[in-house]
Amino acid sequence: MVTGATNATQRISAPELAAARRRSEGILVLDVRRRDAWSSDPSRIPGAVWLPLEEVPRRSRDLPPDAHLVVYCS
Repeated sequence: MVTGATNATQRISAPELAAARRRSEGILVLDVRRRDAWSSDPSRIPGAVWLPLEEVPRRSRDLPPDAHLVVYCS
């Protein structure tokens, strides 16, 4: 599902994400949950970058321009 992705928004399952991460180094997982949801979750996705949704517009320049972004909030 990730292969050949464009700027379009697509859904991806957890198993698809795991497989895509094994195949590619160019995937950046963004956890955009609020601090309370993020800090209380013991099963965060390993390697995910926490960037609250309200900060994404201001910090989008900090994201690698060539990365395939996977954004999740729950």
